Amino acid sequence: MVNRVMLNETSYHGAGAIQEIATEAKAREFKKAFVCSDPDLIKFGVTGKVTKVLDDAGLAYEVYSDIKANPTIENVQHGVQALQFLQPQEPLPR
Repeated sequence: MVNRVMLNETSYHGAGAIQEIATEAKAREFKKAFVCSDPDLIKFGVTGKVTKVLDDAGLAYEVYSDIKANPTIENVQHGVQALQFLQPQEPLPR
């Protein structure tokens, strides 16, 4: 069986990788980020590490945290609606 994994154009891994979020966003001239997180990542401060980088860089963002383990189609559709409400700079793929 063949498995195919498609990743975004640029991926960073390892110590300090989170700091590159602002660099990438500014290089692409993004004005606002849509940060997806689950409630536990917020509770334990993981999401805050990302939003701090965005705050320090002066980049606006919205946090979407209505994410559940093993999400249903409805859960995913709700997230897409939340993103569309923000009128993203880039159109969503269909």
